[in-house]
Amino acid sequence: MKFDTPAGTNPIDRGTVVGRAHLRVEGTLKTTGSAPYAYERHDVVANQAYGVVLGSAIATGRIRSIDTSLAKAAPGVLAVVTGTDVGPLGVGDFNSAKVLAGPDVQHYHQAVAVVVAETFEQATAGAALIHVDYEREKGAFDLAAVRDTGVEPKGDLDSVVGDFGSAYLKAPVKLDETYTTPDQSHTMMEPFATIAAWDGDVLKLWTSIQVVSWGTRDMAKTLGIAPEKVHISSPYVGGGFGAKGSILSDAVMAALGAKAAGAPGQDSASAALDGQ
Repeated sequence: MKFDTPAGTNPIDRGTVVGRAHLRVEGTLKTTGSAPYAYERHDVVANQAYGVVLGSAIATGRIRSIDTSLAKAAPGVLAVVTGTDVGPLGVGDFNSAKVLAGPDVQHYHQAVAVVVAETFEQATAGAALIHVDYEREKGAFDLAAVRDTGVEPKGDLDSVVGDFGSAYLKAPVKLDETYTTPDQSHTMMEPFATIAAWDGDVLKLWTSIQVVSWGTRDMAKTLGIAPEKVHISSPYVGGGFGAKGSILSDAVMAALGAKAAGAPGQDSASAALDGQ
């Protein structure tokens, strides 16, 4: 890369932004505990219910059958949603697997069902009453063994300048090493959470997300609805580190649960779901 013109003075050189202390717009609200996160938005819609997601007990295979009869009859349960109930769902650009399993299971703890109930405890108890009959297949659990057979990157991550191969062969000193890092999981102070409500055919979401435009795109693609029918509110995000880049399972399951829990003859927004 060749530069013929001096870069000149930029904002970093002037020291007006980078390198100086600035008050964060939401800093005071977060440090005083007065910034409402997605889970705490109990003011946005009436008659909120609670959703508990049941995750797959196997890593890969198929669901032979799901018995939700006991869960549906449990106290306080308003709705139970499985893949059979909603039919095929799309896959958002941010996802590499389906959000809701059925009949195929693509990974351990993939969502199998969501139980909507009047309280969190009732939803938890209802989820424990669901019986899933699985057909197990052989899973892959050694990351090193499948390192080169995993999900392909969506873009070309390599860049080439010049003829590296020839230059490397002629180099007086050669270094060829492989560097690895252990598995790590980022932990944010605000877990994944979504409150969902339907206003006719318009889906309203109050969720923890870093890129709202991606979320609108992926939710529309997943549910098969127009992007303008998806309204997302996310004024505060309690950490994300990329994990909340777009819509994930909690938001989709909240949307499906809220629709299923809507009382017949009423706007389904009266049955918002606080998905966890």
